[in-house]
Amino acid sequence: MELSIVYDSRTGNTAFLARELARAFPAAYCRRLEEAEGPLARRVCLGFWTDKGTCSEAVRAFLPALAGRRIFLFGTAGFGLSQAYFAQIIQRVAAQLPADARMEEWFMCQGRMGDGVRQRYEAMLADPAAEAKARQLLENFHSAASHPDRADAAALVEKVRRWMER
Repeated sequence: MELSIVYDSRTGNTAFLARELARAFPAAYCRRLEEAEGPLARRVCLGFWTDKGTCSEAVRAFLPALAGRRIFLFGTAGFGLSQAYFAQIIQRVAAQLPADARMEEWFMCQGRMGDGVRQRYEAMLADPAAEAKARQLLENFHSAASHPDRADAAALVEKVRRWMER
């Protein structure tokens, strides 16, 4: 086995990307984090959803299993479209990897958010001091609604393909 794909997905965004990777690399071991068992390949694509600017607690607990591996991090975030913002998330996750794990590449894209998030933003509209911020948040919410899409998945697959060729 040349590649393992392990992912944690709360809303289905990261699961969609992982399934597209598995389709592109059919020989890869692909499992949800809670189902990942047994040895991992030397190369691991680890997928996560963004929780407060980093990966979920479940992913943090899994990171020690990546010792000695070459890592490609991929994830989704409700906010963003800024590569600088995405890079900050990746840096936070990579900083928690074991010392002998090599994070070599990454991919992040926007991901749709749940309806509860929209409702929180709409409630903020009632506060005149927060109205401008709420409109900005709602605009981002709506722009995230179609992501990840096929173009996001294709970009991820291509980036992993180039990584695998190295």
